[in-house]
Amino acid sequence: MSYDADALRAFFNAYGEREWDRLDKTLPGRVKLAVHRKVLSEHVRPGMRVLDVGSGPGRFAIEIARMGATVTLVDLSDVQLDLARARIVEQGESERVDGFHRLDVLDLSTLEANAYDAVVCFGGAISYTTRHYQDAIAQLARVARPGAPVLVSVMSLLGALRLIGPLDAASFLETRDDHLDWKTVLAGTDVVLTNPTSNEFHRPMALFTSRGLRDALTVAGLEVELIGTSDVFVPEYSQIPRLSASSRAAEALIELEVAMYDQPGLVDAGGHLIGVARKR
Repeated sequence: MSYDADALRAFFNAYGEREWDRLDKTLPGRVKLAVHRKVLSEHVRPGMRVLDVGSGPGRFAIEIARMGATVTLVDLSDVQLDLARARIVEQGESERVDGFHRLDVLDLSTLEANAYDAVVCFGGAISYTTRHYQDAIAQLARVARPGAPVLVSVMSLLGALRLIGPLDAASFLETRDDHLDWKTVLAGTDVVLTNPTSNEFHRPMALFTSRGLRDALTVAGLEVELIGTSDVFVPEYSQIPRLSASSRAAEALIELEVAMYDQPGLVDAGGHLIGVARKR
């Protein structure tokens, strides 16, 4: 089954406000936000013109604006773009936004090539294109100016598999071939596509190892500076009531995740892989 943009748009239209809430309501969500904010802070500078692809309800666009850059938002979902407009007004950052575009990451042709000082694509936009992920990354590279950072995140293959233990996922292992091509997983394949009919994944997606993400960025003509991760110490769906109830423990966990996000020995264990690359 190929990528279905209409089905993906309908999913995120229906998902609505939950796309904003998911980075607030749980401790792993706040960890994810803090790590991605750290990556932005290392590469976004005042006066930059930044493109935020797969912007959702504007969570990272607001962070980019607060860093003094001008940001253009792109998303597949009408609802998510409307939510972003409202949130940006609410946060008082409208003056630093120069456009909202309903576009597919696989077709950014209406945007000028070599135009942006940084390109950001956090979340699942690349992974959701399934087998077309290389085309998506090529589109991001096209609109970045030479020398510009391209900041992406994708779904982690080994991070997803690491959930088997915390979730006691016996049923997943018993029906493994219903969800993934298990032979390709065992063979060490670096990009694995989920089966569209699997009920274990909310949308069909491509899952990456760190090597797979590095290779995909390189093929697109980008020079990889680092591969990082988020949610490495506490997987996203873990039951952590004592950690979540302790503000001191939560603060320490976030501090640890931010400090260690680019440690090579930890990268593949996280839920999202984060790529920092630069257009040659």
